[in-house]
Amino acid sequence: MLKHLVVWFAIVLCGTIAWAEKIKVACIGDSITFGYTLPDRAAKAYPTQLQALLGEDYEVRNFGNSGRGIYLHSWRGKERRGYRYMKEHKAALEWQPDIVICNLGINDNGEFIKHEATHPGAWAKDYCTLLKDYQALPTKPKLYIWGKLAPLAPGQNFYRSAEPFLMQTELKKVAKEMNATLIDMQEPLRDGLLTLFPDKIHPNPEGAKIIAEVTHQALTTPAPKPVTLPADVKDTAEVWLCAGQSNMFWPLGRCEGANDEAAATAKHDIRLWNATSDEWVKITPHNAKQWSAMAISFAIRRAEASGKPVVILLVCAGGAPTEAFLDEATMAALTKARKPAYPNLLKIVTDRRQIDTNEAFPGTWCAREYRRRLKAESKWWGLGVLHRQGIARISDIPLTGILWYQGESNATTGVGPRAGTPLPEDYMRETLQAIVEELRPNKKTPFLMVGLPVMDRDWEPYRKLQKDVCKEKGAVYLDTFAAGLGDKKDVHPRKKIPFAEMASEAATKALK
Repeated sequence: MLKHLVVWFAIVLCGTIAWAEKIKVACIGDSITFGYTLPDRAAKAYPTQLQALLGEDYEVRNFGNSGRGIYLHSWRGKERRGYRYMKEHKAALEWQPDIVICNLGINDNGEFIKHEATHPGAWAKDYCTLLKDYQALPTKPKLYIWGKLAPLAPGQNFYRSAEPFLMQTELKKVAKEMNATLIDMQEPLRDGLLTLFPDKIHPNPEGAKIIAEVTHQALTTPAPKPVTLPADVKDTAEVWLCAGQSNMFWPLGRCEGANDEAAATAKHDIRLWNATSDEWVKITPHNAKQWSAMAISFAIRRAEASGKPVVILLVCAGGAPTEAFLDEATMAALTKARKPAYPNLLKIVTDRRQIDTNEAFPGTWCAREYRRRLKAESKWWGLGVLHRQGIARISDIPLTGILWYQGESNATTGVGPRAGTPLPEDYMRETLQAIVEELRPNKKTPFLMVGLPVMDRDWEPYRKLQKDVCKEKGAVYLDTFAAGLGDKKDVHPRKKIPFAEMASEAATKALK
């Protein structure tokens, strides 16, 4: 009898402990968190749907308050707009959550650009002030913030505003300072711009479901870790970012001299990380032919010139336009005078659609090809995709230099026998200026730009701009056309070794 009582007491005690130890999740934010416009807010708001996904081990509460933002100075009529002043903020603190999910920022549109001009960094500072209230709790909650806000649909007042994209840069700073995890709520909702947002800003029940699913994944799936160099070469190797479209992607096995080049890799320590597969490989004669001919041949010559191991960070996709490599915040950047730094790129990025439906994108071939390839391939051409999957993940790695081999998709309106006419000069110039600014960590890091080579296409205007922008930005222009490199009938010249030799020689000079 005593034994049965002990077992019964243990079961009850364990059940009580399990109930008491539920993980408390506080969802703080604006009207999207609150569930404004939803026909059954209590059941359909994203925190409620998140509760169903997380299950009984969690307790999720909705602390949303419509119309709220970050700025502590901002007013909404006769009351303060800042969420930090709201009763929901106080209630969330008193509840002492274990996890805090913050969705704020959309309501700061309209004053972000103006206020940041006079008080730079104020928005990020106020955001950190809010989160520090939670950080100071005894529970030391894990912080999650929407690093990319839910998109605004066409017709909404701030639909074409640069502000949400500029906020992304500030949100990265906030996350780093507060050790918070960023959640991308823009991309999962972008395809439903015309269906998920009945009033152009607030999601319907299906949109709220997607938000809950994305949040659930963030809470239960470890975020991809930043890429780090192999430990045995991180202090000794030359490290080169090799980025571009099909001519950077083109495999060694399909080029002249492939056998000799592959054999030469046995003499050197060459490591390669590929963004599209997220894998590290040690290049050997057995696998060299499957990787980028330009990158492998360049690495061989850098190893010969330096006597060091060589690390290649490969970020490329056939046909990809420059916009795929750019951070959206870069495309929306402002000058010191608070004017758009890249007006044409700003039009493209603030359309908030993928390239296939983006009316502001001038390259008709890219738009057509993107639509065709969506059915069979990964979405490597979307705005900023190669930045998110590749460039952003290697941002903490010190680079020896950058080798950029791209331009065909941004030079003319189309490709093929009837390649079309050159794209607008101001647009072409912006893509070149932006990519140098984006990829180069500082002006001392060599940036080698491979010029468009010999071919029967109207590329001369783009070549001239490549040369001009390199001079303006202190980058190195590789004049492959003047050197007679290329193939008049083939956009993918099979003789890649001369290109790699030119690049390596330029790198040697730039590194002196």
